[in-house]
Amino acid sequence: MPLHRDSLIATQPRAADVIIVGAGVSGLQAALKLQQSGAFCLVLEESGRVGSQAFTNGTFHLEHHPRTYALAVELGILDEPHPAQGKAVLEGFAAFDHHEQPALNAEDAASLLQIKAILDTLSLRNDTPPTDVTVEQLVDSYGATEVVARMANLWTRTIFGLSSHNVSVAQFLSHCASCGGLLAVLDTINGLSDDDADHFAITGGSNQIATALSQRLSPGTVQLRQKVTHIEHGANGCTLYAESGATFRATKVVLAGALSMCSAIQITPGIAAATVWEAARDEQGFSTTVDVLFDHPWWQRRGLSGHAQGLTGGPITQVRPSCRTDIDSPGLYALSCQVSGEQARGMWLWLMSAEERETLIAQHLGAIFGGDVPRAVQVVEADEDPLVGGQRSLNVAAAAGGNAEGGVHFAGAAASSVWRGHVEGALAAGEGVAIEVLGALGSLGGIQMMAPRL
Repeated sequence: MPLHRDSLIATQPRAADVIIVGAGVSGLQAALKLQQSGAFCLVLEESGRVGSQAFTNGTFHLEHHPRTYALAVELGILDEPHPAQGKAVLEGFAAFDHHEQPALNAEDAASLLQIKAILDTLSLRNDTPPTDVTVEQLVDSYGATEVVARMANLWTRTIFGLSSHNVSVAQFLSHCASCGGLLAVLDTINGLSDDDADHFAITGGSNQIATALSQRLSPGTVQLRQKVTHIEHGANGCTLYAESGATFRATKVVLAGALSMCSAIQITPGIAAATVWEAARDEQGFSTTVDVLFDHPWWQRRGLSGHAQGLTGGPITQVRPSCRTDIDSPGLYALSCQVSGEQARGMWLWLMSAEERETLIAQHLGAIFGGDVPRAVQVVEADEDPLVGGQRSLNVAAAAGGNAEGGVHFAGAAASSVWRGHVEGALAAGEGVAIEVLGALGSLGGIQMMAPRL
């Protein structure tokens, strides 16, 4: 999203008390809390906009997302859930009303109910789950039908950017536990509910949180297209070197980006977390966003809402009507596709051309919606490094965070103890690192928490 013009100034500062690398929700939240407590900070963002890849306008549950709700109220972007117009689609099944389940046969329906109940119960226990058993193996051990096994695979691809045979039970349950259980995770993934009283939405979609946060910061705080390549830290502070040639100085640095961003930065002297990042890089999940623009809302003419899920092995996991204000214009209608998993990773890393990727995505859209899909007017890929993987590629979530090392602190949605990879987790991580940094600077006391920690 483009920044408000007052957030940028012609002569941009190069020194601050704290420099935050990454203008996602966690980095911007940390910056706001630090500024409110009197610290002078800068936010350096390598891309041309603030925020994550979360462009879809999903709903949030009040009980599970208290920080998100409080901030939406504070920023004036709270909205009521808008009932979906038309039916939802699960690939391979007939379209269904949003308040209903897909038309599974009796065996599949019973299996789905059982697997969801088992995984939800396990995720809420304090037991230490096995690390050598995958989600695929676990659901198979409980007799999941083929359809339900595919649905479990859809869950792991959506959350981690990895298939269920590449996600351990320990990893899966840990993530679900941070979100209040599997059912809470699925409620957020689906973004749909027939009980609007317990849910809320964000005006313009969830990425408006980042935009609104950036507009609350002092002019010149956020500097776009400043890709940090090297950080030197020591007793005399930190020096950051950007690809643009700019040099920045700070007392403290906060890394508030995804694993791939952190692991791509040279840090001198080396820190323990970097070793973990490097070891985990090849295991990182893959998830990115592709917006497909059409000259008419063909799904509406078919009685569909545009909400859909891919189930049978294509690259698309989730489809939502897009609310990206930077690409939508009169006469154009967009579907935002989450493209996740090993096949999607290969589409970007095997030197496949943009045209070839567009063809595969169009073919899978046709398979999901069960018919010919009109030719797209334009296909817009996210401008981040695809290895960033979106907000939910968190198979190495714990490795992305950690305790402060020297002058370097860590944030990012993956570093949160609650709702890892989601807006709620990003806000919690931003608050937490602000408190940590202020304590290190000797000025703890002015920060106000928006919601109690879970």
